[in-house]
Amino acid sequence: MAGGSEIILVDSSFFFALFEKNDSYHKDAVKKQEWLEEFPIIVPWPILYETINSKFVKLPATIRRFENIIRRSDTELLDDSEYRDEAYQETLELAKRGYGARSLVDSVLHAILKDMNVRISAMLTFDDRDFRPICASREIEIL
Repeated sequence: MAGGSEIILVDSSFFFALFEKNDSYHKDAVKKQEWLEEFPIIVPWPILYETINSKFVKLPATIRRFENIIRRSDTELLDDSEYRDEAYQETLELAKRGYGARSLVDSVLHAILKDMNVRISAMLTFDDRDFRPICASREIEIL
């Protein structure tokens, strides 16, 4: 990413790797953390639900670090309400047809990524296999 008007969508897989030292992607996440400081980010509410789980809230230092990212003025917490119904239906349909590998959260992210009204230049994720096709169709870089 060159700079300018880039906006990064952040997935929970990145946050898990960044804050969990035993995560296999932890070192990569620490290196990529600079993206969070250089560019505006979008964090959809389902990512918050997934990230701030029972294990996470028991670590006060981790919560403070996470809160510093979320409270930045160039962090947007994206309301997912307009995507929920479509994502829910799509998740169930994929599962009924035997393609049940996509979670509801990932379906919400797919719906957001498809929405041309949401400006996204890149996605910060370690789950790129699930998002590569949709990102490629919109020329969204996977970091």
